[in-house]
Amino acid sequence: MIISLASAILCVALVAFGGLFIASSNSRDNQDPAKQKEMMALVLEWGRLSPFPTSATNVSIKTEGNSFTRSFRVSFTAPKRDIESWIKDSPGLNETTPDELSDNKVQYTITPGSGANKAEVTIDYGLNQIEIYVSWG
Repeated sequence: MIISLASAILCVALVAFGGLFIASSNSRDNQDPAKQKEMMALVLEWGRLSPFPTSATNVSIKTEGNSFTRSFRVSFTAPKRDIESWIKDSPGLNETTPDELSDNKVQYTITPGSGANKAEVTIDYGLNQIEIYVSWG
């Protein structure tokens, strides 16, 4: 009984420590400009997307996951005409028809590239805002 209690405590400690390490790693990556550049390259590759318009503002990228999974959430804002050009230039977006979510919002479910398992782009034309989610694992 003492051995099983000690084993349980050790398992809980390892899981807690592992969770802290993973969260810290993601947090560090989210603050590191060099890592953000790598993350952005993966987003474009996995989503089969063209580089963002030069007019893009409020660009944000965050990583999620652990050693077995990896996902990224990206958002940016751009003028409508630049969003439309970006859509035309992005193979992943061109190969699918968007689903209408509301009056001003559509979502593209993309066939992901490079072994990723999910890629989607949501566009809010009312706010001219793009949200991208890609994942692997």
